[in-house]
Amino acid sequence: MKPYNKILSAIAVSLLSQSAYAIPFAFEGRSLGMGGVAVATADLATASWANPAMLTNQRPSDDFSLLIGVGAFVRDNENLATDIEDFQSADDRRAAAAASGDVVSEAQALIDMSNIAHNIEGKVIAPEASALAAMGMATDFLSYAISLRADAIAGGTVTNQSCQAIVECSLAQAESELTSTDYNILSLEGVLMTELGFSIAGDFQLLDRKFSIGLKPKLVDVQSFSYRESILTASAGLDNITKEDTTTDLGTFTSADLGLAYDISESFRLGLNFRNLITEEFQIQNQTLNFNTEARLGLAYHSKFMTVGIDYDLTENQPLLASQDFDGLKTQYLLLGAEFNAFDYAQLRIGASKNVASDISDRAKETAYTAGIGFWLGFNLDIAATFRDNAVGGFLQTGFRF
Repeated sequence: MKPYNKILSAIAVSLLSQSAYAIPFAFEGRSLGMGGVAVATADLATASWANPAMLTNQRPSDDFSLLIGVGAFVRDNENLATDIEDFQSADDRRAAAAASGDVVSEAQALIDMSNIAHNIEGKVIAPEASALAAMGMATDFLSYAISLRADAIAGGTVTNQSCQAIVECSLAQAESELTSTDYNILSLEGVLMTELGFSIAGDFQLLDRKFSIGLKPKLVDVQSFSYRESILTASAGLDNITKEDTTTDLGTFTSADLGLAYDISESFRLGLNFRNLITEEFQIQNQTLNFNTEARLGLAYHSKFMTVGIDYDLTENQPLLASQDFDGLKTQYLLLGAEFNAFDYAQLRIGASKNVASDISDRAKETAYTAGIGFWLGFNLDIAATFRDNAVGGFLQTGFRF
């Protein structure tokens, strides 16, 4: 199994074995298929996370919705997983050469391992895994939703590099360090969170147009985890992050999200969502994990057969990782997406997202493309995927409405 697959599997195992733990901005199946767009396009089932004001913008025939889903995503902007895989392949070549007495091939394999370990410094891999459940209800006066979201967000980087053969040390010393599990350590750290929210929304007329306001008080429980393993064996044993001695209970805090939505015309809607109106921070050793206020603006066109939306983060958002090694994972997204609806029985979704944050790598700025499909089979089934070079993710969700 490739290292990044094993890392992501480990995060998912940790997530699903711990009760349930929170999620990134508006990350669910329908939204993901539309490039992440949701602030002005969410419905009764998904508004709890995208914009609570959108609870009032359900279809006329929908008074109740139930939704459950799971998803995963991994970013590897600088090919760290490939480097680890190449390092292990070179070590296999070294061991085979040593066993056959091929001194030249053994030395070449050691030099290859050394060069990989030298160039791996500062590279980051970032896996996430998520789960969700929500129940929404609409009345003539107010709309409500109860939501539970789960998220495991992690970042991994290699520390304590071995010396570079020939350049910094002898080949013998390099071999000693390269083949030792005390060097070239993949350090994986992250947060596990539970978010339980209750959303309520209402609407009134403003300048003869519908204006909606939604509020979601929420309770968030936070744990951190850390795990260290040599890249010699990084494809095995990472499921150990589920053990109690790798996790730390950081505590619980309360906050709230505020959403606004305004129908500019019969077909155009403007949305605005603020997350974490009450900020919080936690200390992890000598570093600080911050839950800051985030804001996202959305504009959507909607008709019976098509929805098109564009969202933009008004703030740069730091990753939910305390270590400064992961500052390059910050985000500020520009999102574009569309949904084509075939008489409410099937939906085709496409989208694109671009990270426009400052001081990130060129690869992190590359556009990610998304696609998704939805079906009504007596119940909802939504499948979505996102992809770009060195990043991939997917989401599966189901539920029903009436």
